[in-house]
Amino acid sequence: MKKLTLSALSLFMLATAYSQAIPAIDRETWKEKPTLHKIDSRFSDESAVILSDIRRIEFIDDAKGSVQAYKTLHKIVHINDDKGIESFNKIYLPVSDNSDLVDIKARAILPGGKIIELDKKNIKDLQEDNTLYKIFAMDGLVKGCEIEYYYTFQMGGSFFGREVMQMGIPVLQAQLSVVSPERLTFDMKTYNSDVKSSDTVLNAKRYSNVEMKDLAGVENEKYSTYTANLARVEFKLSYNAARSATERLFTWNEFAKRVYENYTTFTEKELKKTEKLIAENKWNTLAGEREKIIAVENYIKKNIGTREDFTGEDARNIELILKNKIAGFVGVMRLYGAVYNKLGIDMQFVLAGNRSEFTIDKGFENWNNCDNYLIYFVGQKKFLAPTRIELRYPWIDPYWGNTYALFCKGTTIGSFTTAVAEIKPVPLEDYMHNSSDIIAKAELNATTDTLIINTSHSYRGYSASVYRAVFNFTSAEQQKLYMKDFVKFGTNSEHIVSTGLQNQDFESYSDNKPFVLNATVKASELIEKAGSKLLVKIGDLIGPQVEMYQEKPRQFSMDVAYPHTLGRKIEFVIPEGYVVKNLKELIINDTYQENGQTTMGFVSNYKQEGNRIMIEVMEEYKKTTYPLTQYDAFKKIINAAADFNKIILVLEKKST
Repeated sequence: MKKLTLSALSLFMLATAYSQAIPAIDRETWKEKPTLHKIDSRFSDESAVILSDIRRIEFIDDAKGSVQAYKTLHKIVHINDDKGIESFNKIYLPVSDNSDLVDIKARAILPGGKIIELDKKNIKDLQEDNTLYKIFAMDGLVKGCEIEYYYTFQMGGSFFGREVMQMGIPVLQAQLSVVSPERLTFDMKTYNSDVKSSDTVLNAKRYSNVEMKDLAGVENEKYSTYTANLARVEFKLSYNAARSATERLFTWNEFAKRVYENYTTFTEKELKKTEKLIAENKWNTLAGEREKIIAVENYIKKNIGTREDFTGEDARNIELILKNKIAGFVGVMRLYGAVYNKLGIDMQFVLAGNRSEFTIDKGFENWNNCDNYLIYFVGQKKFLAPTRIELRYPWIDPYWGNTYALFCKGTTIGSFTTAVAEIKPVPLEDYMHNSSDIIAKAELNATTDTLIINTSHSYRGYSASVYRAVFNFTSAEQQKLYMKDFVKFGTNSEHIVSTGLQNQDFESYSDNKPFVLNATVKASELIEKAGSKLLVKIGDLIGPQVEMYQEKPRQFSMDVAYPHTLGRKIEFVIPEGYVVKNLKELIINDTYQENGQTTMGFVSNYKQEGNRIMIEVMEEYKKTTYPLTQYDAFKKIINAAADFNKIILVLEKKST
């Protein structure tokens, strides 16, 4: 997260912001004499309830012949308790810029009828992550009060958008209106809701509306894609009657054509620089296509910085990118495309959604959901993530996979080359290639008060990217702290004797060589004495585990980031003169099958060889998404891992 900056608005700035010319848009108002609403008793346990959430996005023609967009938000919230007060005693409202604010009002209505209206002098600015917020405190809030606020500001120009209408507390009424000149027709589509949009024309304005009622408050459940499951509305401009009443605008094919032209049109200087780069690195002499793909990616990611906020000609021109060693997202896609094209590699540009947030819908062309850049290699049937420095072919952000994406498929018509759109899924690599494994040997010291643990943690596939990033992109001091945390994860101890790493380089990643962390640790924390008995916390060696217990019924299907396995092999040496009394506790077998095939499970077992206990654990999830009907089985498997983590071996002295 970027550093927060806070600055108070001066009276002069306020005057400028609120005295600008008012655009010819629908103006928001509120009741002059508001009264408190009667709240149904079924909401008495809620901290707060959104009584009304009205949003309006209006497109108007300006004097210069351009179309401008304005957004209005109007909310009324009923406060039930102290938590509700804490949640709404400070309001954050995003805007584009100070000069873009048209109007803003806020007030609190207290149970006794008193009204406290916001003094605009108390509005402040907050800059966070390239977004400007208007923030202000709502003073005097008490239980049973209501707050009401609305504001209007000029948006950045886009004919696509989305509004998430559902949240963590109930919403009794939610409405989104897209208002435009009559000639423009916006399509709207709801997700996680059956509500349909309506369309009317009034006074030469077209109103496209969606109204939702009684939206339940939604908790962020473990193993769920929270944002993706919330009720939302997406919209896009589809027709302009001034141009054609039947020609659909902003189609997927049009987008694919624009992307392809943008990424494949080069100057002669750019092409010559590309050829020189290939010759200097001898990529054209490499034997196979896969080797060329990997070599190019490793070079670019080691030598060219990539930033999303870097724009302009310097950010996209290949000649300048190679000179300055920095590129924007579009620029780096052009660089990869130019090199792979010169090497004769059949590839397609791909723009993906994110299944944890907003995905691509073949039947609704919201270009704003195409946020994530990929390259698909047709011959290899695998992907590369050009803008993600911590990833290597064929590993991508797993949330960009197992969902639909826009593939820009090149096609030639006569002498003209362009692209058509294909909307199809991005498959993830097989679960067997993604693993988090632990091999550990634990042995008591001579005084039986400390476990000496030799442990090896290895990570393959999607699991490995974060660990390689940590040990390549952070300082030596930070790496020491991370190492301490890693070791403590499976031992509860910070008494590290030695550590070592294997395959931390990114060149190992494409071949899926495991990133390995080795450590020797002394862990007195895992031993307790109870009279003559020794208690060994053997389950702690697999590290803390998630537990799934919730009082309310499960709302959403279960989602794991990517299919994967978690294997653990633990060898425990029984000290001389002792016997383990509860080995049977190590046997757990919880699996779930579909059509005779195991899709998830947790299985642990052991065998004894003399004074050695050999424990094997396998936890696996072969899918990314499990339906709500499988919740009980999923929960049982997750909790089985947590149960194993709690196992304590009881050692008693042998009877003579």
